[in-house]
Amino acid sequence: MNLSNMRISTTLVLGLLTLIPVSANAEGLGGYAVVDPSTGVVHGVIVANSSDPFGNGGVMPHEYMGCPAGCIIVQQSTADQNGNVAGVHGPNVSYNQERNVFQMEQSNSSQSQTVIESALNSISVETEINVNRSSRVYEFGVQDLINTNGQFQYSEVSPSQNTFAGVSTTTTEYECEESAIICSRLSSIKSTIAGVETVAFSERSTEMQVLKKVVVEAKAKIREHISLILSMLDRWIID
Repeated sequence: MNLSNMRISTTLVLGLLTLIPVSANAEGLGGYAVVDPSTGVVHGVIVANSSDPFGNGGVMPHEYMGCPAGCIIVQQSTADQNGNVAGVHGPNVSYNQERNVFQMEQSNSSQSQTVIESALNSISVETEINVNRSSRVYEFGVQDLINTNGQFQYSEVSPSQNTFAGVSTTTTEYECEESAIICSRLSSIKSTIAGVETVAFSERSTEMQVLKKVVVEAKAKIREHISLILSMLDRWIID
């Protein structure tokens, strides 16, 4: 193989970096999704010059990354200005043949963190904050990476509807032995739940809307730790 006419192209796939040699300056060069037509799941992305690289009507002639022979090949992106190729695949990435669009789902997420508000040798007050977010769905068509500096551009489906976030806190007071060096739940001989707070959001909200709802409902512990809660909500909040 003559490597003088080859270029190393990077395929970025859900955090995995694969180096694939591809011909430089090839017309139609890009990332092509390998899709199971029965499920729509994108099992992998190959580097090719067209959606029919094998000359058989645009299907994989053999099994590829768990997709059986006969899986269809669909263009997902062009090469960027440097000839690099990027693609996304996985169980959360699918292709809709009728609409000719790809979808990527961000699954439900749950985070928990404990805040120690006061700690003495004999008493500790700890608040456990739980934040749950519903899944989010993004759509994208064939990506022209030349004009986006190699970055994928996604559009969120119904960004304000069909979403949910819940914030709950449980504040517990722990009593420890006098000789305890650090008073905590680990060395406690007795605990008492001092309060339970809950706030639910049925739709995506801005940071100000989140703040307003928390303050209006007078959720003391949630309000005290609002900066932590906002960071845990992360991308759920509408900019």
